[in-house]
Amino acid sequence: MFRTFRLLILLLFAINSAQAQTAEAWNSLRNYAESIGVDSNFCVQPGTACLTRYFTEIVYGHTPRRMSYEGVTEQIDSARIERLTQQFLAGGDWRSRLDSLESKDVNYWFLKEFCKRCLVDDYMEYELTIEQVYETLNTYRWINRFSGGKYIIVNVPSATLRVVDAQGVTLLDSRVAVGKSSTRTPGFAALVPSIILYPYWNVPHSITVKELLPKIRRNPAAQLEALNLQVIDGKGRAVDPVTIDWTTKTFPYRLRQSTGCDNALGLLKFQVTSPYAIFLHDTNNRSVFSREDRFLSHGCIRVEKPVELANILLGYEHFDDNYMETCPIDASPQSLILPRAIPVLVVYNVLDLDEAKVLRVYKDVYRQWP
Repeated sequence: MFRTFRLLILLLFAINSAQAQTAEAWNSLRNYAESIGVDSNFCVQPGTACLTRYFTEIVYGHTPRRMSYEGVTEQIDSARIERLTQQFLAGGDWRSRLDSLESKDVNYWFLKEFCKRCLVDDYMEYELTIEQVYETLNTYRWINRFSGGKYIIVNVPSATLRVVDAQGVTLLDSRVAVGKSSTRTPGFAALVPSIILYPYWNVPHSITVKELLPKIRRNPAAQLEALNLQVIDGKGRAVDPVTIDWTTKTFPYRLRQSTGCDNALGLLKFQVTSPYAIFLHDTNNRSVFSREDRFLSHGCIRVEKPVELANILLGYEHFDDNYMETCPIDASPQSLILPRAIPVLVVYNVLDLDEAKVLRVYKDVYRQWP
């Protein structure tokens, strides 16, 4: 009887110890989740289903504010999330497994450490809010859904671009120019499947009607020549401007800018599979990248380092340093298919790290925060 009693005592002690351990782990997990902006009420009790959702939110976040389009297949490792859940419930080392699942992007780990102090000292003068801090951290967790290989991040408020590999290493930092307030670059997740060499610029209808036609009608031949523009009919054929009645209000044609160094898209265009007429491209006005205010496009993303970006996406050095100085006359556009379509994620972080890994607070250029 004494032995049975002793075994019962040991069993009760083990149960109480396990419960105490689970309670301690639960408090630790909730405290960590709160520190990175995950609502502590997301999961009230540590059951299997609830914990699985909780860990998924901690590792992969949710769609950021004002994300207009998501056209990239997510890569959520649900099997490892499930193993993490079971390990937590069994009292195992859940923290190291959680760390291995979280984003490997170095910027995310810097932000997690430094954002604990974001709301004091120098940052108060920028009126940075805790919601903006948490939104940046959530955006990085959401990006973790697409981090199975190389990916491109464009941050609109900083007007910058990064290419990051699967290990979280930044392969390229580049300035970009993005949309002005009246023609904003939307937030989206899409794919870059190919690169166009010597692209045409097919002028969007809105730009044709509102900006170019009033100038062209004053002196069609001179203006078209100065802008290196062709008039194209509905069948894709070039039309002689002399045959067009420029006095009519209707314009059943489109404008196309010839290839070359004077082309608005420059010498390289990165195709983007989104519902918008927005893509990444070179520019014939590279002086814009020396400006701090780089919010001046009609929505497209002009890239400061197109050759470096192209070589990284291709996985080998296809373009040399002289390519940007090569301007053949009337070159035909050529398409280079990437070995793997690369995700491009356009986000809106007013808080981020710059190229030197210095924490920066950027202007809310599109006034997306109240």
